[in-house]
Amino acid sequence: MYKPVVTAFLVSLYVCFSLSSTEDLFAQQRGTISVLQATALPLVNSEGNQVKVVINYSIGDVSIVGQKLNAVMGIYDRINGTLIKLSSFPEGFILNNTAGTIQLASTLTDPKIQNISTIVTLTNADKSEKYSNDIRSDLDLSAILPVSLPGLALNGTSGPQPPLSSLNTNENQEETSSDDPGSNSDDE
Repeated sequence: MYKPVVTAFLVSLYVCFSLSSTEDLFAQQRGTISVLQATALPLVNSEGNQVKVVINYSIGDVSIVGQKLNAVMGIYDRINGTLIKLSSFPEGFILNNTAGTIQLASTLTDPKIQNISTIVTLTNADKSEKYSNDIRSDLDLSAILPVSLPGLALNGTSGPQPPLSSLNTNENQEETSSDDPGSNSDDE
């Protein structure tokens, strides 16, 4: 009595997975993408964090070049897996080359959001057909550095503290600081 129901369920499950795999394989034949850079930085003029993902793309289907495409970025809560935000290009974009980079950006204003994952894919202009594989990047918004330094005294009595790694911890020797030129921070 239960065998036909179970068999039908298993067959339909197999068909769904087979179609999904076929769709993904076809999309990967059209184009592949990979993450070049993924960042989340605090906004300067307002509250929130801007999430940016820069992807490399390589298009195998040259008939797509010159057409209007889109890229979709889903931002998910990494703890519970819920979709926080879905973003794409409002008007799409014309793909002019078979290889290059694309930048996607979105703003998150909820300060409670800490751990996110982004998933990006290339699609056709109306976002109904995948043109690439999906790529994922994980970001921890709680690890974002502050926009400015903590209050420094203007009279010079309280300056920045040297990093712990640059202090000599032997009590019988004088304190020394590192003068390594490779330890400078890069401004972008």
